Formats: sequence, C-alpha cells, structure tokens
Amino acid sequence: MLPEALPYHLKVRDHFRQHPSTWEFFGNARTREEQWVYHKTEMLENTSPFHRETDAGLYAQIDLAREKLGLGQLTVTAYQAQYANEPELNAGIVYLHQEAHLVFSGPVRQRLNEAEMLAVIAHELSHVRLYTLLDGELEIADRIITAITNNAGNSDAPYYETARLFKSYTEIFCDRGAYAVVGDADAVITGILKMATGLSEVNPESYPNFIRTRALRLWREQQDQAEPVITRMIEGLTDLDRLDLFAQASLHRLTRQFIQELLQPAALRSVPVVGLAEQYFAELSWAVPGENDLRERLDGVLAGSQSNIHNYFSYLLLDFALADPLLEEQLMGRALVFAEEMGLSAVYEPICKKELQLSDKKWQQYKSTLLHGTS
Repeated sequence: MLPEALPYHLKVRDHFRQHPSTWEFFGNARTREEQWVYHKTEMLENTSPFHRETDAGLYAQIDLAREKLGLGQLTVTAYQAQYANEPELNAGIVYLHQEAHLVFSGPVRQRLNEAEMLAVIAHELSHVRLYTLLDGELEIADRIITAITNNAGNSDAPYYETARLFKSYTEIFCDRGAYAVVGDADAVITGILKMATGLSEVNPESYPNFIRTRALRLWREQQDQAEPVITRMIEGLTDLDRLDLFAQASLHRLTRQFIQELLQPAALRSVPVVGLAEQYFAELSWAVPGENDLRERLDGVLAGSQSNIHNYFSYLLLDFALADPLLEEQLMGRALVFAEEMGLSAVYEPICKKELQLSDKKWQQYKSTLLHGTS
C-alpha cells in the first residue's frame, strides 16, 4: 500500500495557505524555476552521471521503484558525487517538471546490498511522490518552510521546529514508500542504518529505539492505529524551548484565557495589573466566558508537556500576584485559589516559596493568612 501524506504535512500546508501572498509567491512558476536552477546547480556540482548503457542494474532498480510508486512518467538521472575526503553515505534528489536528479554521496553502492539499494532509491523517489500529491501543494509548503529557516536572521525558533518536524514526517513518509516498493522492512531498516552510520554491516534488532526504524515497524504491523504512537515518538512532550508554530499558537490562546479568567474579579484589575496584562495582549476582554473549559484545556496541555510548561503557567500566575503592591494580599490570595482550581498548586507553591525566600513554616503561615483573608 502506497503511503499518504501525514497529518502534520497537511497542517503546515493549511497554515501557509492562510497567507495568500507567500503561498502565491512560492507557487509561482518563475520562483520554482529559480529554486530548481539553484538546487540543481548545488547538487550536481562535482558529480558524474551514471549511464543506462553501463549501469543497467542501477537503472533497472530506479525503473522498478518509479513504477511501483506511480511515477511512470518521471525521468530520472542518477549521479555519483565526487569528494576527496571519503564523505559519509548520503543520497539526495531534486525534482521539477517530471525530471528528477538522484545523487549518491560516498560508497553507497559498495556498502548496500541489492535490496537495501532499492530501498534507498525508493526512499528518495518517495520525496517526488509526496511532492506530486494534492496538486503539488506539499512541495510548495516544503519550499516555504525551508526558505524561511534558511533565512537565519529573520526566522523565529518555532519556524525551525516546524521545519524539523515537517522533514521528520517526510522521512517517515519516504520510509513507508521504500517499504511499499521493497516489501521487506528489514532491508529498509538496514539501508537506513547503513546510510546513517556508514557501517558495512548492521543488525536492525540492535537499534530498537531508532525512531525511524521503530516507526516503520509500528506502521507495518498496525497501519493507521500506529499513528498516535508515532506522533508521540516524533514530537515528544511539548517543550517551551521547542515550540512549533502550532504549539506556539495553542499556548498563546491558552495564556490569553488563563489571564482573562485569573482576573475575572474586577477589584483586582488595578492600573498596574491591567498594564501587565496588556504587555501580554494589547486587547483583553473581561467578559465572563460562556463556557469555562480552561481547566480541561490546561490539563490537556500539561499532561503532554515538559516541566517548563508547568513552570511557565506558575510563573505567569506569580507575576500577576506581585503586580501591584497595594493589592498584594488580594492578588496572592486569588493566585493561590486559582492555582488550586487549575491543578497547579504542586508546582506553583514551591515556586512561591523559592521566589519569596520563605521557609516551609513561614510559607504555611503566609498561606494561611492569605486564604483566611480571602475566605
């Protein structure tokens, strides 16, 4: 069964389609031609082509993979990159206008057996299959995120993380394409491992935690039921230092709702407190939400997050608790109650003790006074 685009590919596509000028620029034929010329020049510099007359076995494998992947109209030329210092094993492909250039770096053909070589070829051609899906929209999305991250001076960290995840899912997709062609997961896995390590011999059972090998085994055994597990493997727990565009947007929305509900009591919204809130969001509504789903949403985020996300909301709470010295008792009391309501007390209270430099005994006394005063 040939693979389909993964949900993350579609999320990235949909995100950039909401920016028409960017989408149209990268979808423009002239822009694609310019990028094609650049990548083709870069990739093919210092390479020598393989010829069908003298390398019939290699091209037979290319043709087999091409047909099984539904790329029968694609013209493929293979090359060997020439380097002086024994580079690591690698393979890459550039594609446009039903024309693909496949480049091998290092002694790939010497290190891989026939099935592994077919798997590597099929993996690279699967990049083309991905780019031909959905009228080429995934290729446009890929070129946008790649161009943004290549512009190091103007790219925020979430774009880098989005690009990393997009490329990780692309590798997963292409491994599935290789398996669809070869039909032997071990050959695909040993090919991956040899390309990654440069070793001549590898044992696929020795690399059980290698994400791509485990992901392929799970997909082979469970198909669509494996997707949630594979997603957790690739994306891991939400990390404040490694947010992609979607996690950043989700945290942004949750932070807004968190502040709005924390400051529902109008008596707490002094000038300093509102001033702090407006440093986070220029405009905030203080209307009581129609449905209070904050605890449910927060629980969902925290359950799949690193400790720094828990700390983030706890320090956010403390910032507001200390925002106005004239309302310190009321704000601290409200923060304690709110932390309990939001299931944050276990993280928030130790942070308070640390930042206020209070002993356990002093903290308990202070906490009792605050809660008594707000009861």
